[in-house]
Amino acid sequence: MTRIVLGAVTAAVLFGLAVAPHAQAADKKVFAVVPKALGVPFYADAEKGCKEEAAKIGAECLFTGPAQLDDAEQGRIVRDLITKKVAGIAIAPNNPDSISGVISAAMAKNIPVVTFDSDAPKTKRVAFIGTNNEAGGESGGEAFAKALPKGGNYAVITGGLSAANLNDRIKGFKSKLGPNFKEVSGSPFPCNDDSSTAIQLIQDILAKNPNIDGIFFAGGWPMFAPEAYMRALKNKAADLKGGKFVIVSFDTLPTQIKLLKDGYATTLIGQRPTKMGSESVDQLNKILKGEKVPPVTDTGVDIVNSSNVDKFTAGK
Repeated sequence: MTRIVLGAVTAAVLFGLAVAPHAQAADKKVFAVVPKALGVPFYADAEKGCKEEAAKIGAECLFTGPAQLDDAEQGRIVRDLITKKVAGIAIAPNNPDSISGVISAAMAKNIPVVTFDSDAPKTKRVAFIGTNNEAGGESGGEAFAKALPKGGNYAVITGGLSAANLNDRIKGFKSKLGPNFKEVSGSPFPCNDDSSTAIQLIQDILAKNPNIDGIFFAGGWPMFAPEAYMRALKNKAADLKGGKFVIVSFDTLPTQIKLLKDGYATTLIGQRPTKMGSESVDQLNKILKGEKVPPVTDTGVDIVNSSNVDKFTAGK
């Protein structure tokens, strides 16, 4: 009997030692960061930022989202996070209208919600952290107009047609184009944040509009697959490098910086996704502690072209 009791005590002690770390981990605040889609390279830097900030404050960053653009799946993931009782949620809404209900549901459970990269200002979210997208689009339009002083025909490639942040960029971009610019039929063309689709769109645009003068990318999707991107532009490569054809794109990921240096883009509008990720966790933590956070945090942009490209790296 004594041997059995001792064995039971020993097992209990060993079991206690085994579960102690898990009990400690359970006490950690878990902040969930939900991008539009996990397969978009832009969000890798946002994940890096959120994990670095979480480590600083002794919390955990749970980076999770749909595999590809899917409004319903993004909503389902947020509902699951509410069930798991995470400490806070940062979300980049693909469609602000579709995500409004789950944001309200989270807030009703005292789970604070902020948006990053893409805002949903008509929802109950506490704050937005990201680029001033209309102002960034204006910078893109200014660069486009400067490169084509006589105007010309142009197309726009975007992600999802319902994405508020992308629509703001396009609005800002167009506001800086004069009356000598004309948008081709069918533009803006949605790629649904997919690089392969974006590259196919470039091929289709150039085939249907051989005299087109430039393209604006509201996000860097086609440039995330550099070899295929260069092949798609082979008939315009000389004009692009000579300034007769213009490409202005959002984002400054490493592949884009290299493409710009090699003459396959005119200007890049660089966002700061690492800061978006870190600020999201920082502000959620402050909200939980009862501190006030600004309703909008502009993470800024960088204007990158051939004159200053060597000074820039992605993810600033």
